[in-house]
Amino acid sequence: MILRPRSYFGWGGSGASYADPTRGLVIHYNGPATNLRSHSDCIAYWKRVRRDHMRGNGWADLGYSWGACRHGEVFTGRGLRRYQAAQGTTRGNSEWYSVTLMLGGNEQPTQGHIQAVRDLRAYLMARGVGGAIRGHRSFVSTSCPGDVLYELVLDGTFGARGNGNPSSGGGGGMTSVRSIRSQQTAVNGLGHNPKLDIDGLWGPKTEAGVKWLQGKVGVTADGLWGPATEAAYRAAGGDAPIQVKTKIPPFPLPRGWYFGPRSGPAASVSGYYSHRSDLRRWQKQMLVRGWSIDADGLYGPQTARIAEQFQREKRLGVDALIGPATWAAAWTAPIT
Repeated sequence: MILRPRSYFGWGGSGASYADPTRGLVIHYNGPATNLRSHSDCIAYWKRVRRDHMRGNGWADLGYSWGACRHGEVFTGRGLRRYQAAQGTTRGNSEWYSVTLMLGGNEQPTQGHIQAVRDLRAYLMARGVGGAIRGHRSFVSTSCPGDVLYELVLDGTFGARGNGNPSSGGGGGMTSVRSIRSQQTAVNGLGHNPKLDIDGLWGPKTEAGVKWLQGKVGVTADGLWGPATEAAYRAAGGDAPIQVKTKIPPFPLPRGWYFGPRSGPAASVSGYYSHRSDLRRWQKQMLVRGWSIDADGLYGPQTARIAEQFQREKRLGVDALIGPATWAAAWTAPIT
Protein backbone atom coordinates (compact mmCIF):
# COMPACT_ATOMS: atom_id res chain seq x y z
CA MET A 1 0.00 0.00 0.00
CA ILE A 2 1.47 3.33 -1.05
CA LEU A 3 0.09 5.82 1.47
CA ARG A 4 0.88 9.44 0.72
CA PRO A 5 0.97 11.44 3.99
CA ARG A 6 -0.27 15.01 4.30
CA SER A 7 3.31 16.26 4.23
CA TYR A 8 3.59 14.95 0.66
CA PHE A 9 1.13 17.70 -0.35
CA GLY A 10 2.78 20.36 1.81
CA TRP A 11 0.16 20.24 4.58
CA GLY A 12 0.50 20.12 8.33
CA GLY A 13 -1.86 18.33 10.70
CA SER A 14 -5.59 18.40 10.04
CA GLY A 15 -7.65 21.04 11.80
CA ALA A 16 -10.70 18.76 11.93
CA SER A 17 -12.13 17.70 15.29
CA TYR A 18 -11.17 14.43 16.95
CA ALA A 19 -13.27 11.32 16.35
CA ASP A 20 -12.56 7.59 16.45
CA PRO A 21 -14.55 5.94 13.63
CA THR A 22 -14.78 2.18 14.04
CA ARG A 23 -17.62 1.01 11.79
CA GLY A 24 -15.87 0.91 8.41
CA LEU A 25 -15.36 2.85 5.19
CA VAL A 26 -17.75 4.91 3.03
CA ILE A 27 -17.20 5.24 -0.73
CA HIS A 28 -17.58 8.62 -2.49
CA TYR A 29 -16.91 10.05 -5.94
CA ASN A 30 -16.38 13.48 -7.45
CA GLY A 31 -19.68 13.89 -9.33
CA PRO A 32 -18.54 15.51 -12.59
CA ALA A 33 -15.79 13.82 -14.58
CA THR A 34 -12.28 14.63 -13.37
CA ASN A 35 -10.30 13.75 -16.54
CA LEU A 36 -7.24 12.84 -14.48
CA ARG A 37 -4.45 11.02 -16.27
CA SER A 38 -0.98 11.65 -14.85
CA HIS A 39 0.15 11.40 -11.25
CA SER A 40 0.63 15.18 -11.20
CA ASP A 41 -3.02 15.56 -12.28
CA CYS A 42 -4.09 13.53 -9.26
CA ILE A 43 -1.95 15.61 -6.88
CA ALA A 44 -3.30 18.88 -8.27
CA TYR A 45 -6.86 17.56 -7.97
CA TRP A 46 -6.38 16.58 -4.32
CA LYS A 47 -5.00 20.00 -3.44
CA ARG A 48 -7.86 21.67 -5.30
CA VAL A 49 -10.48 19.64 -3.42
CA ARG A 50 -9.00 20.75 -0.11
CA ARG A 51 -8.92 24.38 -1.20
CA ASP A 52 -12.53 24.26 -2.43
CA HIS A 53 -13.81 22.54 0.71
CA MET A 54 -12.07 24.99 3.02
CA ARG A 55 -12.79 28.17 1.09
CA GLY A 56 -16.14 27.28 -0.45
CA ASN A 57 -17.66 25.28 2.41
CA GLY A 58 -15.85 26.88 5.31
CA TRP A 59 -14.69 23.47 6.58
CA ALA A 60 -11.63 22.95 8.76
CA ASP A 61 -10.09 20.66 6.14
CA LEU A 62 -11.09 18.74 3.03
CA GLY A 63 -14.10 16.58 3.76
CA TYR A 64 -12.67 13.10 3.23
CA SER A 65 -10.35 10.91 5.26
CA TRP A 66 -8.55 9.66 2.14
CA GLY A 67 -8.62 9.69 -1.64
CA ALA A 68 -8.03 6.72 -3.96
CA CYS A 69 -5.80 7.65 -6.90
CA ARG A 70 -6.21 6.04 -10.32
CA HIS A 71 -2.61 4.84 -10.04
CA GLY A 72 -3.32 2.75 -6.93
CA GLU A 73 -2.09 5.18 -4.28
CA VAL A 74 -3.95 6.35 -1.19
CA PHE A 75 -3.84 10.11 -0.58
CA THR A 76 -4.29 11.26 3.02
CA GLY A 77 -6.99 13.84 3.69
CA ARG A 78 -8.20 14.19 7.27
CA GLY A 79 -6.57 10.87 8.06
CA LEU A 80 -6.98 8.76 11.17
CA ARG A 81 -9.14 9.74 14.15
CA ARG A 82 -10.77 12.81 12.64
CA TYR A 83 -14.43 13.76 12.33
CA GLN A 84 -15.66 13.64 8.72
CA ALA A 85 -17.51 16.25 6.69
CA ALA A 86 -18.51 13.80 3.96
CA GLN A 87 -21.31 11.50 5.10
CA GLY A 88 -23.94 14.14 5.86
CA THR A 89 -25.06 12.84 9.26
CA THR A 90 -23.49 13.16 12.69
CA ARG A 91 -23.20 9.41 13.26
CA GLY A 92 -22.03 8.89 9.70
CA ASN A 93 -19.27 11.44 10.17
CA SER A 94 -18.19 10.28 13.63
CA GLU A 95 -18.45 6.50 13.23
CA TRP A 96 -17.30 5.93 9.63
CA TYR A 97 -14.19 6.83 7.66
CA SER A 98 -14.52 8.11 4.08
CA VAL A 99 -12.63 7.63 0.84
CA THR A 100 -13.34 9.31 -2.47
CA LEU A 101 -12.33 7.68 -5.72
CA MET A 102 -11.00 10.55 -7.76
CA LEU A 103 -13.37 10.16 -10.71
CA GLY A 104 -16.88 11.17 -11.76
CA GLY A 105 -19.37 11.32 -14.60
CA ASN A 106 -19.09 8.30 -16.88
CA GLU A 107 -15.49 7.58 -15.90
CA GLN A 108 -14.82 3.97 -15.02
CA PRO A 109 -12.66 3.04 -12.03
CA THR A 110 -9.21 1.69 -12.81
CA GLN A 111 -7.82 -1.39 -11.14
CA GLY A 112 -5.64 1.08 -9.26
CA HIS A 113 -8.70 2.79 -7.78
CA ILE A 114 -10.11 -0.54 -6.65
CA GLN A 115 -6.86 -1.83 -5.21
CA ALA A 116 -6.28 1.42 -3.33
CA VAL A 117 -9.66 0.99 -1.58
CA ARG A 118 -8.89 -2.63 -0.74
CA ASP A 119 -5.51 -1.68 0.67
CA LEU A 120 -7.01 1.17 2.69
CA ARG A 121 -9.65 -1.16 4.13
CA ALA A 122 -6.94 -3.65 5.18
CA TYR A 123 -4.91 -0.79 6.70
CA LEU A 124 -7.90 0.32 8.78
CA MET A 125 -8.84 -3.18 9.85
CA ALA A 126 -5.29 -3.68 11.14
CA ARG A 127 -5.97 -0.70 13.38
CA GLY A 128 -9.18 -2.02 14.86
CA VAL A 129 -11.69 -0.55 12.39
CA GLY A 130 -14.54 -2.72 11.11
CA GLY A 131 -14.39 -4.05 7.56
CA ALA A 132 -17.83 -2.83 6.44
CA ILE A 133 -18.08 -0.92 3.15
CA ARG A 134 -20.93 1.49 2.43
CA GLY A 135 -21.80 4.02 -0.26
CA HIS A 136 -22.52 7.68 0.50
CA ARG A 137 -26.15 7.17 -0.52
CA SER A 138 -26.57 4.76 2.41
CA PHE A 139 -26.57 7.82 4.70
CA VAL A 140 -28.38 10.58 2.79
CA SER A 141 -30.34 11.03 -0.43
CA THR A 142 -27.62 11.52 -3.06
CA SER A 143 -26.37 10.04 -6.31
CA CYS A 144 -22.91 9.59 -4.76
CA PRO A 145 -20.91 7.42 -5.30
CA GLY A 146 -22.55 6.90 -8.70
CA ASP A 147 -24.18 3.71 -9.98
CA VAL A 148 -20.95 2.05 -11.13
CA LEU A 149 -19.15 2.44 -7.80
CA TYR A 150 -22.25 1.63 -5.77
CA GLU A 151 -22.59 -1.67 -7.63
CA LEU A 152 -19.00 -2.47 -6.61
CA VAL A 153 -19.99 -1.73 -3.01
CA LEU A 154 -22.96 -4.11 -3.21
CA ASP A 155 -21.18 -6.97 -5.00
CA GLY A 156 -18.24 -7.05 -2.59
CA THR A 157 -15.54 -5.94 -5.04
CA PHE A 158 -14.08 -3.44 -2.59
CA GLY A 159 -14.07 -6.03 0.18
CA ALA A 160 -11.46 -8.29 -1.41
CA ARG A 161 -8.15 -8.76 0.36
CA GLY A 162 -5.76 -5.81 0.27
CA ASN A 163 -2.22 -4.98 1.34
CA GLY A 164 -2.59 -2.79 4.41
CA ASN A 165 1.13 -2.44 5.05
CA PRO A 166 1.80 1.29 4.59
CA SER A 167 4.75 2.85 2.83
CA SER A 168 5.38 6.44 1.85
CA GLY A 169 5.47 5.58 -1.84
CA GLY A 170 8.07 5.55 -4.57
CA GLY A 171 11.34 5.27 -2.71
CA GLY A 172 9.71 3.43 0.18
CA GLY A 173 7.21 1.51 -1.88
CA MET A 174 6.66 -2.15 -2.56
CA THR A 175 8.83 -2.20 -5.69
CA SER A 176 11.77 -0.23 -4.31
CA VAL A 177 15.16 -1.87 -3.80
CA ARG A 178 16.84 1.22 -2.33
CA SER A 179 16.05 3.49 0.58
CA ILE A 180 14.83 6.99 -0.21
CA ARG A 181 18.13 8.50 0.95
CA SER A 182 20.00 6.06 -1.27
CA GLN A 183 17.91 7.05 -4.29
CA GLN A 184 18.47 10.74 -3.58
CA THR A 185 22.21 10.15 -3.33
CA ALA A 186 22.25 8.16 -6.58
CA VAL A 187 20.32 10.88 -8.44
CA ASN A 188 22.78 13.52 -7.25
CA GLY A 189 25.70 11.25 -8.15
CA LEU A 190 24.62 11.17 -11.80
CA GLY A 191 24.65 14.96 -11.96
CA HIS A 192 21.08 16.02 -11.30
CA ASN A 193 20.78 19.79 -11.04
CA PRO A 194 19.70 21.15 -8.64
CA LYS A 195 20.85 18.53 -6.18
CA LEU A 196 18.23 16.83 -4.07
CA ASP A 197 18.22 17.20 -0.31
CA ILE A 198 19.38 13.92 1.24
CA ASP A 199 16.60 13.91 3.81
CA GLY A 200 14.96 10.50 3.34
CA LEU A 201 11.60 12.13 2.54
CA TRP A 202 9.65 11.19 -0.57
CA GLY A 203 8.05 14.08 -2.42
CA PRO A 204 7.60 15.61 -5.88
CA LYS A 205 11.25 16.70 -6.17
CA THR A 206 12.60 13.26 -5.35
CA GLU A 207 10.09 11.59 -7.66
CA ALA A 208 11.09 13.92 -10.49
CA GLY A 209 14.76 13.20 -9.76
CA VAL A 210 14.25 9.45 -9.94
CA LYS A 211 12.37 9.85 -13.24
CA TRP A 212 15.26 11.96 -14.54
CA LEU A 213 17.73 9.24 -13.57
CA GLN A 214 15.58 6.56 -15.21
CA GLY A 215 15.52 8.53 -18.44
CA LYS A 216 19.28 8.93 -18.26
CA VAL A 217 19.92 5.18 -17.83
CA GLY A 218 17.30 4.16 -20.39
CA VAL A 219 14.42 2.58 -18.44
CA THR A 220 10.76 3.53 -18.10
CA ALA A 221 10.49 6.76 -16.14
CA ASP A 222 7.78 5.75 -13.66
CA GLY A 223 9.42 7.09 -10.50
CA LEU A 224 9.66 3.62 -8.90
CA TRP A 225 13.15 2.30 -8.23
CA GLY A 226 12.71 -1.38 -8.94
CA PRO A 227 15.14 -4.10 -10.08
CA ALA A 228 15.21 -2.84 -13.68
CA THR A 229 16.22 0.65 -12.58
CA GLU A 230 18.85 -0.75 -10.22
CA ALA A 231 20.37 -2.93 -12.96
CA ALA A 232 20.38 -0.11 -15.52
CA TYR A 233 21.86 2.32 -13.00
CA ARG A 234 24.72 -0.02 -12.18
CA ALA A 235 25.29 -0.83 -15.87
CA ALA A 236 25.61 2.89 -16.51
CA GLY A 237 28.41 3.13 -13.98
CA GLY A 238 26.43 3.74 -10.84
CA ASP A 239 27.79 2.46 -7.57
CA ALA A 240 26.83 -0.74 -5.81
CA PRO A 241 23.79 -0.46 -3.53
CA ILE A 242 24.56 2.32 -1.11
CA GLN A 243 24.71 1.60 2.57
CA VAL A 244 23.62 4.79 4.25
CA LYS A 245 24.78 5.18 7.81
CA THR A 246 21.83 6.32 9.83
CA LYS A 247 22.50 8.32 12.96
CA ILE A 248 20.19 7.03 15.67
CA PRO A 249 19.29 9.57 18.34
CA PRO A 250 20.19 8.10 21.73
CA PHE A 251 17.28 6.67 23.66
CA PRO A 252 16.38 9.52 26.02
CA LEU A 253 15.07 7.65 29.08
CA PRO A 254 16.96 6.12 32.02
CA ARG A 255 17.93 2.46 31.86
CA GLY A 256 14.93 0.17 32.24
CA TRP A 257 12.36 2.86 31.45
CA TYR A 258 9.95 2.96 28.50
CA PHE A 259 7.50 5.39 26.97
CA GLY A 260 4.15 4.04 28.06
CA PRO A 261 0.79 4.84 29.66
CA ARG A 262 0.32 6.89 32.80
CA SER A 263 -1.99 4.32 34.36
CA GLY A 264 -3.13 0.71 33.90
CA PRO A 265 -1.18 -2.58 33.98
CA ALA A 266 1.51 -1.38 31.58
CA ALA A 267 2.26 1.66 33.73
CA SER A 268 4.09 -0.52 36.26
CA VAL A 269 6.35 -1.74 33.44
CA SER A 270 6.94 1.54 31.65
CA GLY A 271 8.04 3.60 34.63
CA TYR A 272 7.56 6.70 32.50
CA TYR A 273 4.60 8.36 30.84
CA SER A 274 5.84 10.80 28.23
CA HIS A 275 8.14 13.69 27.59
CA ARG A 276 6.85 15.93 24.84
CA SER A 277 10.04 16.70 22.91
CA ASP A 278 11.56 13.22 23.20
CA LEU A 279 8.46 11.25 22.30
CA ARG A 280 7.58 13.72 19.54
CA ARG A 281 10.93 12.91 17.94
CA TRP A 282 9.96 9.23 17.62
CA GLN A 283 6.48 10.13 16.36
CA LYS A 284 7.96 12.43 13.69
CA GLN A 285 10.26 9.64 12.52
CA MET A 286 7.25 7.33 12.21
CA LEU A 287 5.59 10.01 10.06
CA VAL A 288 8.67 9.97 7.82
CA ARG A 289 8.23 6.21 7.49
CA GLY A 290 4.66 6.72 6.26
CA TRP A 291 2.64 5.98 9.38
CA SER A 292 -0.34 8.22 10.16
CA ILE A 293 0.38 9.47 13.65
CA ASP A 294 0.02 12.79 15.43
CA ALA A 295 3.42 14.11 16.53
CA ASP A 296 2.03 15.60 19.73
CA GLY A 297 4.58 14.26 22.21
CA LEU A 298 1.96 12.32 24.15
CA TYR A 299 1.64 8.58 24.66
CA GLY A 300 -2.05 7.93 24.03
CA PRO A 301 -4.17 5.23 22.36
CA GLN A 302 -3.01 6.22 18.87
CA THR A 303 0.70 6.02 19.73
CA ALA A 304 0.13 2.72 21.53
CA ARG A 305 -1.58 1.21 18.47
CA ILE A 306 1.12 2.43 16.09
CA ALA A 307 3.89 1.12 18.38
CA GLU A 308 2.24 -2.30 18.64
CA GLN A 309 1.65 -2.56 14.88
CA PHE A 310 5.23 -1.47 14.19
CA GLN A 311 6.60 -4.04 16.64
CA ARG A 312 4.60 -6.82 14.98
CA GLU A 313 5.78 -5.76 11.53
CA LYS A 314 9.44 -5.66 12.58
CA ARG A 315 9.21 -8.78 14.80
CA LEU A 316 10.17 -6.94 17.95
CA GLY A 317 8.81 -7.77 21.38
CA VAL A 318 5.14 -6.75 21.18
CA ASP A 319 4.07 -4.72 24.21
CA ALA A 320 3.18 -1.32 22.65
CA LEU A 321 5.81 0.27 24.89
CA ILE A 322 8.53 2.36 23.26
CA GLY A 323 11.84 1.18 24.62
CA PRO A 324 15.38 1.23 23.19
CA ALA A 325 14.71 -1.44 20.51
CA THR A 326 11.48 0.10 19.24
CA TRP A 327 13.08 3.55 19.35
CA ALA A 328 16.12 2.45 17.29
CA ALA A 329 14.05 0.46 14.78
CA ALA A 330 12.24 3.64 13.74
CA TRP A 331 15.56 4.78 12.21
CA THR A 332 17.18 1.50 11.23
CA ALA A 333 14.51 -1.03 10.22
CA PRO A 334 13.78 -1.16 6.47
CA ILE A 335 10.53 0.36 5.25
CA THR A 336 8.32 -2.46 4.04
